[in-house]
Amino acid sequence: MAILSSNTFKFPVLIIITLLIYIGWHNRLEPVYARILVGGTNIALNIVKTDTSVGLEKEKNTWQFRIQTRIDGRRASFPQVFGGLLQPFVIVLSWQLFLFMALNPKQALQSLWVNVGIYYLLQIIFMIFLTGYHTSELQQFIYVMFVDSFYIIALVLILKDNMLYPVFMKPRK
Repeated sequence: MAILSSNTFKFPVLIIITLLIYIGWHNRLEPVYARILVGGTNIALNIVKTDTSVGLEKEKNTWQFRIQTRIDGRRASFPQVFGGLLQPFVIVLSWQLFLFMALNPKQALQSLWVNVGIYYLLQIIFMIFLTGYHTSELQQFIYVMFVDSFYIIALVLILKDNMLYPVFMKPRK
């Protein structure tokens, strides 16, 4: 049974959830998610590249990734700001929390696992390409091409859910 059955309140509730997540995001949730992403990326990198890792550091009040790798046989380290990589997760997380109010818990939980899993996996793949940014023109091209695409990916996941579970449609009588 859904908590929100009336369409009148669904959109305002989604906006409120998004605002709360956004405020939390800028008050310490962003580095928490960045650590989760760094952990998943390093697990994947340990399988593929043993001499490459991703870290997280704060420099001049700005969080950034720190890539440790080997370039031409020598150890190298370079920073990378989050940019448009992490913030689209606010959209995904807000939507998923909203679905727990608009759908029955089983459907919302299924959507959560699928959407967050897909999104997280794509971000890990992207982070792996980031580690090769300075060693491969192909990885640099893929990085530049996808760096701002996570907003679109978040939107596609929401559209997919709206096709599967039309939460903003009027119920048929």
